[in-house]
Amino acid sequence: MLEIISVYYKKITAFLVSMLMLFATSLLGDIPRAKNPIVAEKTNYVFDTDRILIGGYGCNISQTDDEHMQYVVDAGIDFLVSAANKEFLDACASFGIGVIAKNFGGLPTYGWTYIDRTDQCPWLTFTLEDFVDHPALWGNDLMDEPAADSFPYLARMVDSYYSKTNGKIAYINLYPSYANEEQLGTKADWFAFSKDYQRISSYQKHVNAYIETVGTDYISVDIYPLKQRTDKATGKPYKYCEPTWLKNLDILAKACRDTNRDLWVITQVTGMPFEGDSVTRIADEADIRWQAYTALSFGAKAIIHACYQEGWWDESSHLITRDGQRNPVYFYVQAVNREIKALSDAYSDYKNIGAFVLNAYKENHTRIALSKVEFKAISDLQSEDTLLVGCFEAKEGDSKAFTMVNMNEISKNDRADAKFKLNGASSVTVYRAGVPSELTPDADGFYSLSLAPGEGVFVTVDY
Repeated sequence: MLEIISVYYKKITAFLVSMLMLFATSLLGDIPRAKNPIVAEKTNYVFDTDRILIGGYGCNISQTDDEHMQYVVDAGIDFLVSAANKEFLDACASFGIGVIAKNFGGLPTYGWTYIDRTDQCPWLTFTLEDFVDHPALWGNDLMDEPAADSFPYLARMVDSYYSKTNGKIAYINLYPSYANEEQLGTKADWFAFSKDYQRISSYQKHVNAYIETVGTDYISVDIYPLKQRTDKATGKPYKYCEPTWLKNLDILAKACRDTNRDLWVITQVTGMPFEGDSVTRIADEADIRWQAYTALSFGAKAIIHACYQEGWWDESSHLITRDGQRNPVYFYVQAVNREIKALSDAYSDYKNIGAFVLNAYKENHTRIALSKVEFKAISDLQSEDTLLVGCFEAKEGDSKAFTMVNMNEISKNDRADAKFKLNGASSVTVYRAGVPSELTPDADGFYSLSLAPGEGVFVTVDY
């Protein structure tokens, strides 16, 4: 009897704590964001921004033969963020692959704490005549994961770069929300009972500082949500997700909507050892698909897989080994990219207006409340599972669209079933694995979807 009471007590306690977490963080959705953000002007880039862009992070630039260049194309990758030289760029150009180049043409790529803050910085002093251009060059990698005190210097460099180049991108990638205050360079405004909420407060200030200072027409972030630890009691590994994952995307997506910017997301492909633990979580196809559809739910315009080759962490799980062989993860990414590209045209006809989670209290990675969104296209949404719904409006006309993603902890291997109404809809199309098909209601007017672990779909609604 005592064991039964103990089980119920734990369940009730967990429920009450999760509801308190949702209530506390829901207040974040109403807190004013940046006071004077820069509304970005869109650049006419040398690459097509009217579709979903797929990137790969890192490459062995000595492997310029046709076979290895074809690997990039066959994976469904449009561009690489990589070191570069003329031979590599020539090879990429031959295969239609773009490159955002690191440390190329005299423009250094900075990272973390170091940045040239002098007036002699090459990003400030180079001239149009100095600029080393190439048909494959999409732009130059300026800095990875800067602290907030670097933003004023980055703003000068960005302005200098865009004034002296034509259609190239000055690429900056921001920290994720689980970075600490020292890394971000911003401190939390308020005390919270959990470090996750303090991180969110600090991160919101970090993003505010960026959009108030740096006028890029995109915001890029690397988020690696797939984690694994060893259970001390059993000695067995268990999988879980970064608790601030969705809130991180939510903060950036709202900043993008408010300031006319595109969201770029670097996803986790490579295996990540966690804080000295001996186990490494290797992403499978469902893990990769889960991240991609989650990013799309917040309006992502570019998805960059890290790592393609020669990056960090577990090299055996990069798409391509150091010596140029394809790993199993290559084929996982290839499959996901194929379906993302198949829905790209339809997706690009819509703009993201926000996202919400159904049954958020059930999973640790969904309990931090997202910004409020009003989306009347869906009514009477019913499910026992945790679902992420990304909300979209047509760029032209009155059509609506939404993503629906199975947000049950993926290691549970549970399907997610949902039914809902779409009042006034005359035609409904669901893109499952990128393939469109008509979705029809039952006799009671309910539409139904059943999603595999990690699966997401894109649905368009015409009236």
